[in-house]
Amino acid sequence: MSLLSLFRRTTRPRGSAAHQAKVEIPVLDPEDGPVYAVGDTHGSLSLYQDLEACILRDAASFAGHATVVLLGDMIDRGPQTAALIDHLLRPPPAPLRRLCLRGNHESMMLDYLNEPVAHANWLDFGGAETLASYGITLDTDALRRSPDRKLRQLLAAHIPDSHLAFLRRTLPGLQVGRYLLAHAGADATAPLTAQPWQALLWGGAGRIAPDDLTLVHGHYITPDPEFGERSINIDTGAYATGRLTSLRLIAGQSAAVLTLNDGSEFKKLSSLPESKS
Repeated sequence: MSLLSLFRRTTRPRGSAAHQAKVEIPVLDPEDGPVYAVGDTHGSLSLYQDLEACILRDAASFAGHATVVLLGDMIDRGPQTAALIDHLLRPPPAPLRRLCLRGNHESMMLDYLNEPVAHANWLDFGGAETLASYGITLDTDALRRSPDRKLRQLLAAHIPDSHLAFLRRTLPGLQVGRYLLAHAGADATAPLTAQPWQALLWGGAGRIAPDDLTLVHGHYITPDPEFGERSINIDTGAYATGRLTSLRLIAGQSAAVLTLNDGSEFKKLSSLPESKS
């Protein structure tokens, strides 16, 4: 069975999220196996590989296929964006499967690749580090002074088409049982069939999911995972702190969490809702 066939609803966002006001959230069957949400990796390939190895060992204890869901912001800030995308494009070790959500940084990069001059502010938010990972070492002032046509040629010569396609394929979010996985937030007043992109990417509408779901998100760096009544934040600032967090969701069981540097085993959190369909 293909991964996409597991979705009861699916969507394929195209181009810049800024040009799409509303989007439908796909649904992943929680009965198919454990789901591992991973916080913002921000170009930290080595950390992600260490976490993926922990997930692989943990998944061996459960039946079904294990699905890793990266919550967006795989790029920028850290030094290994190009190498991390290369890794995510390779087939994961069985029985793992991967899905990647779009974060505000992927959205900004797509905007820049589409219109470099108009969206040069991305360079100040980790974009310069991302371009350096592709071998583009011009400083930001030189990039800002370059004409649009020259920048497009430079970007096309250094950034593989497969990486651009990867960015465009990133999902807006994912429902897993009683959880909504999104990068930054959700709009509690909008249905899952019409969530605003801005709410998902930037969190401007708040961090409460509709339909009494528990939101699992990143985007807001905290020293440790934060567990609220209706939201769970697992962005522990990997690129700056060396702490990368994953939340495990399994149908009929309480969620469990692992933060690298705090150990290598997932710890159950009895206060969180079970991942029921």
